[in-house]
Amino acid sequence: MDMRVSVDLELKDTPGQLLLALEPISRYGGNVISIIHLREEEKLRSGRVPVHFTIDVPDEASLERIINELEEQGVRVTKLGEVTKKERITLLMIGHVVDTDLRDTIDRINELEGVMVSDLSLAMPHPDKESSAIVDIEVSQGVDRRRVMERIYSIAKEKNLEIVRSLEV
Repeated sequence: MDMRVSVDLELKDTPGQLLLALEPISRYGGNVISIIHLREEEKLRSGRVPVHFTIDVPDEASLERIINELEEQGVRVTKLGEVTKKERITLLMIGHVVDTDLRDTIDRINELEGVMVSDLSLAMPHPDKESSAIVDIEVSQGVDRRRVMERIYSIAKEKNLEIVRSLEV
């Protein structure tokens, strides 16, 4: 189960420091979701610039390794924010995925609290033929996956789509 974490750092105000901070995140399996580099705001007296990251990491051990390496490099970790554990559900939708309003399908899945369509890959061989979409859905810890799947199957039935769910280990 991945974890989503917000991290506030103070980087030295010198070229290459942002890249230096990204390297341990990548090395330990982290994925940057967003970066807010507050370069235009008033620099701290110490000659450092605040940067806010939101990252996904595989587990707490990876997060700890990232933080330790950042601190070893002289990057100040000023705040570790909320940790949200999440799981991924991967589905294959088959049918007239586009014609049945793909945007509506995504929006209706995203309406569920703690649920978000995070990636979609569409295959459409011909406009008149059925299409398919591989859909990755992130589900926050504590959200009832069974209810999420019931909602997805309900939407699919209404739109005459077939759902194939990935086998999860």
